[in-house]
Amino acid sequence: MAISDILASIDHEITQLQQARALLSGGTPQAGKKKAGRPKKVAAAVAPATAKPAKKKRKLSPEGRKRIVEALKRRWAATKKAGVAVVPAAKTPAKKAKKRHISPEAPATTKPAKKKAAAAVVPVTTEP
Repeated sequence: MAISDILASIDHEITQLQQARALLSGGTPQAGKKKAGRPKKVAAAVAPATAKPAKKKRKLSPEGRKRIVEALKRRWAATKKAGVAVVPAAKTPAKKAKKRHISPEAPATTKPAKKKAAAAVVPVTTEP
């Protein structure tokens, strides 16, 4: 058996397996290349059988709301009776960064260093 015969039989088996996979997954067989873009949704992947139904939104009954209001009134009455003043927090303005100033002695130390650094730089000249 020649190598070309072996390769041909392998290719044949690959195409058969791809067709079987496409039938099982419910899609169309692919021609060796994946298509560009987002893959299409499969019905089984979108809604699994074991998915739980969405929970209903809970509502507060009028009696429950009334109990909460009464509890709040009792709490505020207790704080008022204790004499604790409830003041909303006031916004404080953001502090500005302190401006930095150079001391009078600084130029005396920095100028010689700058001159020395400028002298150390060798100018680049181009010769014709």
